[in-house]
Amino acid sequence: MSDAGERTEWYWLCHMPAQGAEKRYYGQLDVAPQPVPPERAARLQKAFPEHAVWVSSPLSRAVTTALALINGKPPIAVGDFTEQDFGKWQGRSFADVFAENRTLDWSQPHEIVPPGGESFYDLGERVADAIDRLSEHYAGKAIVAVAHQSVIRVAIAYALELEADQAWRVSVAPLSLTRLGLQVKDGKKLWSVGCINAEIGQ
Repeated sequence: MSDAGERTEWYWLCHMPAQGAEKRYYGQLDVAPQPVPPERAARLQKAFPEHAVWVSSPLSRAVTTALALINGKPPIAVGDFTEQDFGKWQGRSFADVFAENRTLDWSQPHEIVPPGGESFYDLGERVADAIDRLSEHYAGKAIVAVAHQSVIRVAIAYALELEADQAWRVSVAPLSLTRLGLQVKDGKKLWSVGCINAEIGQ
């Protein structure tokens, strides 16, 4: 990672919810999101630097949300920012999965590994690696990343050195903004927090 002391600004934006009212484990399923309200989009656009680099999860709910804010220019797809893989639970409702798995410790959801899926810790490793990689590549620039709740929780945890259980308790609302700044000095990463879960234009 660059050690020039340049400040790299991360603007994390949570995508719009998937269409449909029922709570489901969408995970890495590619489902369409609800549209971004035009008046909300107009207010959000003012929160991002004009020459920012736009990246997103490759899933439609992130890409479509990004396109509503950057006038048709596609964001750079980052596979490591895809939502957690919920394996055999993907597409199923929260209620159904809970009913069939009452013996799991649901008070510690970050510890649960869905059958055929990945753990929250696995997600954390790939997201952190991608943050390091992109921070190096775009050192000194502003990066707008449109991603999923779990991915943004990991980004916050990585910056603040939080444990997984602490990260899981962070609220990340649709279209909320989280700003994190990074400088590297003498080989040490110095993160700062501008805001977390800021709901601009509500």
